Amino acid sequence: MNIVSFTMVNNESEIIESFIRYNYNFVDRMFIIDNGCTDNTINILRKLINEGYNITIYDESLSAYDQFRLDNKYLNKIIDEYSPDMILPLDADEFLTGDQNPRTLLEKLSLDSIYYVHWQWYVMTDEDNYDDCLVPRRIKHHFVSPVQNKGADVPETKSIIPAQYYRKMNLTLSMGHHKVFGNNNAKITILNNIRLAHYRAISEEQIIAKTMCYTMRDIATMKNNIETAQRTNQMAAIEHGENMHDTVMEISRGGYEDVIIEDPIDLSFCDSNLLDIKYQFLSHESRADRVYKTGVEMAIRAYNSERSRVEKPGLKPVLVWLDHIRNDGYLFPSPSNDITLLASRYNVRGYLTDYDEVKFLKVNYRLIVTPDTMKFLPHQYVIIPNTVDFESVKSLLVKSGVDEATIISQNAYTHKLGLIKSLYSSITLIPSLIIRVGMYIERNGLSTTFKKIFERVRK
Repeated sequence: MNIVSFTMVNNESEIIESFIRYNYNFVDRMFIIDNGCTDNTINILRKLINEGYNITIYDESLSAYDQFRLDNKYLNKIIDEYSPDMILPLDADEFLTGDQNPRTLLEKLSLDSIYYVHWQWYVMTDEDNYDDCLVPRRIKHHFVSPVQNKGADVPETKSIIPAQYYRKMNLTLSMGHHKVFGNNNAKITILNNIRLAHYRAISEEQIIAKTMCYTMRDIATMKNNIETAQRTNQMAAIEHGENMHDTVMEISRGGYEDVIIEDPIDLSFCDSNLLDIKYQFLSHESRADRVYKTGVEMAIRAYNSERSRVEKPGLKPVLVWLDHIRNDGYLFPSPSNDITLLASRYNVRGYLTDYDEVKFLKVNYRLIVTPDTMKFLPHQYVIIPNTVDFESVKSLLVKSGVDEATIISQNAYTHKLGLIKSLYSSITLIPSLIIRVGMYIERNGLSTTFKKIFERVRK
């Protein structure tokens, strides 16, 4: 049986390695949807991929948080492109467990039913061993009973999906993977021998940093839900200087009240060699660093809003490799005339570099970014200009995680545009240059502008 999982992530560096190393024991492939991670989540995933883990990452960094839409988009994409027998929709804080080896239990299931399982809700206690980086070993206490749906007096459920039955019954996955809907004739089976261990909170630092970063993101979206309200309440507790130890302990309970017992999930079902945490150094990011990176993301989104207003209709935005950096005692971007003209001819949303010293500067009124933040700039292609060696730059970009299919030479991009769009971009080049010169005159005066143009022509 071909069993896969899919998970949408946003800043999960503290738990993602535990999540992958544990759950990979029970699946054949894992699909990750990156909804705009700014921490080291993706760096950790790439290291795990290099180890040999069968993980596919989809980038949805430009999409606002909409779990319902993205989950259903990728659930159907995975069914269409990979034809799995069974799909496990998992959040990054959910670990598959059961009375026996979960893989064995899954393989015994008929593929002619949708299955619902319950949460085994783990909570933080003062007995947690923070020296142990593997989350299921660190946190050992859970509620005795399955937590109840707060809108109904029934246990909360999570879905397991036989792919072809799901497609045959024309079903839709609900927000949060709690149920499916769309066909009242669909067979639903409740399982009690398989559960999802749920680790809502794993440390005080995790909750504080996530609350701060998510609050910033929530401000920029147009929707609220119960999780948004929980975060604003948590943010108020942080701002009011409340005892965060007690607050985080309470947050880990999710508003539920029940007796807790010590009962860690059974790790004997796992290959012990797969459970060694290797990248904890990447998960120990400071609170200031996490907040800064989220602030950078929000600033880039604001830049996109401004840049898109002046772009040419009919051309998709692209990124261009910055071909020259000058050193005058400090590093400063010094693009060639070729890529300066590209900025006026095409919709260059930004420039790409591997020099951290010049990232977030502007040149030709375009933002300079490095590969780790380029995902927040919309782009159809990454253009490598004729002024640099194509293969060496391409190799560098691929090693940095850039999708090879999007990397293209300057000449190849012109060819892909076709005759009509190439003519259009050429015709609009002169007006674009006139506008740019006018802006420069307004800011620097006529004589300085002519001097700058003369220097450019001499390059």
